Amino acid sequence: MRNNVFLNEKVAKKLFKNEKYGKVLSAKVISDIMDVDYEIIYNNIKLSTEEISFSSKTLSSTADAIYTDDIRYFNIEINFYNSRRKERQLSSYTYQLYLGQLHTYKDYNKIKKIVQISIDSYDYFNKGDFIYHVYFMDNKHHIKENDDITKIHINLEYLRKIDYTDIEISGNKLMHDLYFLICEDRKKLDSVYGKDNLMSEIIDESKKIAGIMDLDLYLTDDEIRKLDQEDYYKQGMEEGINNTNRKMVINMHKNNIDINTISQIADLSVCEIESIINSKDN
Repeated sequence: MRNNVFLNEKVAKKLFKNEKYGKVLSAKVISDIMDVDYEIIYNNIKLSTEEISFSSKTLSSTADAIYTDDIRYFNIEINFYNSRRKERQLSSYTYQLYLGQLHTYKDYNKIKKIVQISIDSYDYFNKGDFIYHVYFMDNKHHIKENDDITKIHINLEYLRKIDYTDIEISGNKLMHDLYFLICEDRKKLDSVYGKDNLMSEIIDESKKIAGIMDLDLYLTDDEIRKLDQEDYYKQGMEEGINNTNRKMVINMHKNNIDINTISQIADLSVCEIESIINSKDN
């Protein structure tokens, strides 16, 4: 059994947008967090048609899954790792959803609240809690300014540190509904979901998605760290001026990184990469 696995991010994104089960899973998560009856949430949310993106030049930069009801947007994000770029990306989604509703001053009267739900493979604040609620508030007195924007971080590392049998004993529905994201042990999954036919169907659907996309269902820590490293290079490419970009490409080339891999990491065409490598300034 491999340690510290996490459901493949591409599979998770597809799952939360899945035509049959995406709304079901999202409604379960939202109702668990807000402590509102599942049926109320399920009957009132729908997958949003909003298209927001962090960077038009970066792969996988669009929001994962956005659901909405009459008064709120629920932006559900699946996060492998924490980075400065990831934080900016999540903030970008939040403010795009909020400011995108404002065209005239009259729109302030009907603006929808934003609830961003980050399902993290890591502990965002490193405080050991399972869930964090983040609001705008006064730094000294901790008085909440408003609830127009709420950010929620769910710490799945917490689930890795407790025994799976404690999930059922605790009665925590959110732990129950998200446990499959960090466990590939069939016996443990059967123990947690043996009497929950709906969650068992969702797990089976995630396997189908992985099969269709030809992906491993779960990724290990090492695989996630590799993605984190690629993200670091992308951050450098996005933030740096042309000279910084050139140096990064040249350094990767000098470290014998395949040109196609450099192209994917740098989000540049092979021709652009070759031009940098073969330039007289190199």
